[in-house]
Amino acid sequence: MDFISGSFLLFLLISIVVYYSIPKKGQRYWLLLIGVFFYLFASPKLSVFIACSTVTSYLFARYFQKSAAAYWFVLLGNASVLLFLKLAGSGTFLASYLRIDRFAFLLPLGISFYTLQMIAYMTDVRKGKIAPEKNFLNYLLFVTYFPHVLQGPIPRFEQLAGQLTKEHKFDYATFVGGFQLMVWGYFQKLVVADRAGIVVNRLFGEYETYTGMYVVVAAVLYGVQLYADFNGCFCIANGASQMFGIHLADNFKQPYLSGSVSEFWRRWHMSFGQWLRDYIYIPLGGNRKGKIRKYINILITFFVSGIWHGIGSGFLIWGCLQGVYQVCGDLLAPVRDKAVGLLRVDRNAFSHKLFKVLCTYSLITYAWLFFRASTAGQAISMTKNMISTFNPWILWDQSLYLLGIDAKNFWILIFGIVIMIAVDCLQRRMAIRQWFAGQGIVFRYVVLYLVIFAVLIFGIYGPGYDAAQFIYGGF
Repeated sequence: MDFISGSFLLFLLISIVVYYSIPKKGQRYWLLLIGVFFYLFASPKLSVFIACSTVTSYLFARYFQKSAAAYWFVLLGNASVLLFLKLAGSGTFLASYLRIDRFAFLLPLGISFYTLQMIAYMTDVRKGKIAPEKNFLNYLLFVTYFPHVLQGPIPRFEQLAGQLTKEHKFDYATFVGGFQLMVWGYFQKLVVADRAGIVVNRLFGEYETYTGMYVVVAAVLYGVQLYADFNGCFCIANGASQMFGIHLADNFKQPYLSGSVSEFWRRWHMSFGQWLRDYIYIPLGGNRKGKIRKYINILITFFVSGIWHGIGSGFLIWGCLQGVYQVCGDLLAPVRDKAVGLLRVDRNAFSHKLFKVLCTYSLITYAWLFFRASTAGQAISMTKNMISTFNPWILWDQSLYLLGIDAKNFWILIFGIVIMIAVDCLQRRMAIRQWFAGQGIVFRYVVLYLVIFAVLIFGIYGPGYDAAQFIYGGF
């Protein structure tokens, strides 16, 4: 049951109607029922994995939280299952050599997300940061709450659990705000991400054919596709959750407007970045044991990030690149400071901030080549193709209209990207949703209906079109 399916919208409508119709004491049990149903409907045969992880993590936190042996047994057990299934489905030579590729079909829905969710819960209980949940049904609800079960965010127990068990009255403003957020998510997914994906699939699928600026376009549009797809899914999930009166933690905060790679990772997939910080980087020693140890910890942390996304060579190099970027950025800080002083650059000037954003964006976008390519070899080949030819004229000689979408759809894509950039720029300066909620009712509904019509008209490509699955659903 994908978020962009009609069955999900019907499921959501029925769930909300029942949720606000039944006695408030029963709301948590209704959320549990629909959460379990949602997961069983989406991944019926593989639900044994989430069931085992839920039971083992609950039992540890409830009865064995002081036992180091029990902690490591449950943690390594769940992590090993995740790594095994990731490797089995990686399509790599190692998986084939070990003859475990036959188990690729066993990769359960959302396993990467709920595994990290449970590791965080067990670790926080063991460290005494939170009290263990005594009621198993409440804990099961925390794990299977359907808006985040597909692809995050990765919730913290203290942030979400209390909201799930709290009684909620229907609030019109919160409900409408959630609906608006869902519409914005559908716009990003159906108008921008899926349209960009058509061009991206052509360029990466036939990468030997395309050189020069075509490779740049491939990297840029993949970055657009990934952001619109992932943030679109989060907006749909968070919007649906808000319609129940429950708010998920923020997961994106205008990441492509970051002035450094470290800032990018504080704004991109924030729940995952915070998980890496709290459960990998800081336990390794963080920045408390000197510069060299700090750099090693950064590299290890982002190597783990690469493994979490996939065990293919491209993911591993992508993760290492993120770490190398940050280490180099820290090492070159004195050089930058000296250059700024010599050139008398005003660091608060718009031009300087724009320069930093463009540099950061270029580094992140290049790394996406390794993230998207089937292998590291393909990404390296595309890099060679990019610098082998100088052909900027393809940007204006209509060559881009031959990459799977015609001129009209290409300009719809550009227009959608411009809207997303404008929204991100405005959000850096103001809380758009609060401002929008303060406008007149006629203005609000005109804008809302315009966006809905834009999704319906420009997000559907005709009979038989099947919208692509969310990218991060594959992780």
